[in-house]
Amino acid sequence: MTRRSRRHIRTIAAVATLALAGCAGTEDSPPEKAIPLTQDIETTDLALDLDALTATATVRVRPADGVVTLDVAGLSLSRVTVDGEEVPLDVVDGTLTVPADPDADTVIVAVDYTFPARGPMMFDGWMPALGVSFVWPYSCSNLFPCNPSLEDGLSFTMAVTGVDDALTAIYPANTYGDGPTYMAAVAVGEYTRLDLGSTTAGTQLYAWYLPGANAAARAARGTEHLVAAFDYFEQTYGPYNFGPEAGTVEVDWGADSWGGMEHHPYFHVGTFDFDDEEAQVHEAAHGWFGDGVRLACWEDFVLSEGTTTYIAARALEQVDGPSEWAYYVDDFLVPICEGSQPNDPTLVNTIVLPDTCNEIDFENDAVWSLTTYMKGACFYEEVGDLLGPDALDLIIAEFYADHVGTAARMQDMITLLKDRADPAQGAAIDALVDDWLLSYDCPEDYAERCRNHTP
Repeated sequence: MTRRSRRHIRTIAAVATLALAGCAGTEDSPPEKAIPLTQDIETTDLALDLDALTATATVRVRPADGVVTLDVAGLSLSRVTVDGEEVPLDVVDGTLTVPADPDADTVIVAVDYTFPARGPMMFDGWMPALGVSFVWPYSCSNLFPCNPSLEDGLSFTMAVTGVDDALTAIYPANTYGDGPTYMAAVAVGEYTRLDLGSTTAGTQLYAWYLPGANAAARAARGTEHLVAAFDYFEQTYGPYNFGPEAGTVEVDWGADSWGGMEHHPYFHVGTFDFDDEEAQVHEAAHGWFGDGVRLACWEDFVLSEGTTTYIAARALEQVDGPSEWAYYVDDFLVPICEGSQPNDPTLVNTIVLPDTCNEIDFENDAVWSLTTYMKGACFYEEVGDLLGPDALDLIIAEFYADHVGTAARMQDMITLLKDRADPAQGAAIDALVDDWLLSYDCPEDYAERCRNHTP
């Protein structure tokens, strides 16, 4: 998800503040719609005209009790069909209700609509001034009919028109595997494509960069170890779930350092951070955690960001890239634990694994902060010291194999870690959970404990 830069500590708070301007659509609708859990969106085909701001979304869905329910809060609908037959537009409080054959296993719901052009600092839909879409965490209904719930993963196919001939639109024609609703995206700009090479498994990697001073050199510097790290993820944790190619796309978010966003297979990294290897590898790692294994609850944010921060550092270290641990500790963990930057909401200490599920106001909760990234990474680092980092890799790989394409909880990971440990190690893991995930205060000697690890 949106990351911070090696040079700036201004990331998540900025995006959070902007996203609040329209986080759940252009109407005042709640972020979590009352969509039945028994409904399952399997695929969504998006045909977007970025010039006319018109689109057709074709949704293959398993209905719930003869009804399909979709969040359309930010959209203006003109026509809806079910299996080719037009049905009345039944929209109440931003929710579309569509009748379906109660005996049907799946139905095809096609929606013709217009979508809004969002302002360049809204970060809740298509922003033409920036040439980029951004619907994380639950603003999908400003771009397409959706279910913003974390539980309901889906795959996308996409086609984009209405783009100036001098520009290139970067988007996935197919995302292949199930991922979160916010995963699919489009970026438009004067792109140059850099062929980075392929992994052992044959996944082809690219980088698309924008014009600018030393643009090619910056792209090459930021992606120097990207193929090797991606290969490490595939060989260590399991096959990539989102198709035969992937890549990093430079996006100009029009402001300071906001890191990147896990729009796999073509993840976005901001201009300020495009030459930062950690930001690049972090977003690539979300193909395994955050997208490949998505969250069951917003309270499980550490399963995405703590895991990804750890495996990004692990991969870079193993492929002879830069070591990130002193950077993590000195630039972020120390200010968090010492409270030395109280006016920076990205560095506010908190418990990073609340014991609820989708009960927090995520966009206004301290769980959405760098504290979750850093405490989560330090938890894994100490588990690696306890079990051995190679043994921890095997457990993470087992978890990925068991949960790829589905939603999971951080407690599921903790349970697996303890199941693969001996009793004494299991007790030590419980203590690390308490120290790093369940405690407001940082553990004693937190800096040395996290900085010093077994490579």
